[in-house]
Amino acid sequence: MMIRFIVVLISIATLWPTAVTMGDQPVDDKQTPIRVRSNGFPKTAFEYAKLVEPDLGVPPTVNLDEAVEIPLYVKGVQRYGNLGRTCDNPSFLGKDTVSGSTLQRYEGRTADGEPLPNVIWISFARNSSSRFDAVVGSVQMIGYNQESGATAFFESCDRIEPWVKLDKETLRMRGTLPGIEDQNGFNEAFRTPGAVQCVQCHQADPFITNDFINAAKIPGTDETVVPKLDADSPYYVIGGENWDMRTVFVDGNRCFECHRVGMTTMTMFMQNGWNPNQHMPPDDPGRLKEDLSQLLQVWRKGPDNFKGADWIIPPARGEQRKLVEADYPNKASFNNPGRSFDGNAKQNKGRFEDRVDDRQLSDVQRQEIRQLLKDVDDVDTRKEFEDWFEKMGMDESALRKLRAISNGKDAK
Repeated sequence: MMIRFIVVLISIATLWPTAVTMGDQPVDDKQTPIRVRSNGFPKTAFEYAKLVEPDLGVPPTVNLDEAVEIPLYVKGVQRYGNLGRTCDNPSFLGKDTVSGSTLQRYEGRTADGEPLPNVIWISFARNSSSRFDAVVGSVQMIGYNQESGATAFFESCDRIEPWVKLDKETLRMRGTLPGIEDQNGFNEAFRTPGAVQCVQCHQADPFITNDFINAAKIPGTDETVVPKLDADSPYYVIGGENWDMRTVFVDGNRCFECHRVGMTTMTMFMQNGWNPNQHMPPDDPGRLKEDLSQLLQVWRKGPDNFKGADWIIPPARGEQRKLVEADYPNKASFNNPGRSFDGNAKQNKGRFEDRVDDRQLSDVQRQEIRQLLKDVDDVDTRKEFEDWFEKMGMDESALRKLRAISNGKDAK
């Protein structure tokens, strides 16, 4: 049964202004304006929640005890701990897959508690902890309006220990994070998007699905907690108007009959050992082998150099999907054809510590990363960060997590 969140209505008028403003000018002198930073997002999570409220209602209060644990299986039997890639349904985000992560779907609600049938929220508590008494992980929320495509991304701060604990035997994440009725707590717990575009991974639609994610089912049903969208599902990010929303489209390629394809997300999974022909299409894996081969050729050459291929942006705000040309103003470096595309990329030579000077980083950043990596005692964790920086480059979110883990003794 879908668990619905309860919005605290006490003093809601002071906590949740009915009018939302942009820029520096309030609607009236009783309202506090929402100040949007240069990256398109307000500074605080509470202000971002106010900004998205007309489209998505209020974010849920995340109670991990009520969420659905993502089960990990080895030869069909549920197992616990760090199972690496030996489990039947690894995450393919790195070499480790740890038990204890949870997912939950919430029904959209207004600030007054009225249902919003077209809105859903998904919470994802991602466990990366190697032991139960040292919490490493994050809690994310995605709000999505199925009619307009409006989407919002919230991610927790790095240090979630005040709110999240782990079961000793299974490492399952437990606890409740502050809701929007606790403005200060909500701002401490959650962050708005920073310099890194969430659509770097969430390209095709707001929700990434694979065997790891799809193992979590709504209790009593065979329906996955995370919904599966289709090729015509609308999608845009509130505040991310300057984000690169392009995906590749190839006329006649059957991969696009069911969904859009985010190539940087797919090739990242492939680099981590995922073989699409063993999973897609779900009813007959491998049936679209030739279509996949064509799609990878397009990504190798670039849609602009392949007959019948185009860049598209998804439907949004009641408008149909659109083809975009070479003058598309929001191009981002992560969306470059020709990146590793077949999962068999040559191994990077040298350690990250030896190659860091090749990156476009400041001297201060280079020195900080070197020192932080040295401070990480766990060899596997250090290697995981080195691999991530090698493949994906340095980004603000990964650097924050590295800082938190390297200072883990102080964070307990």
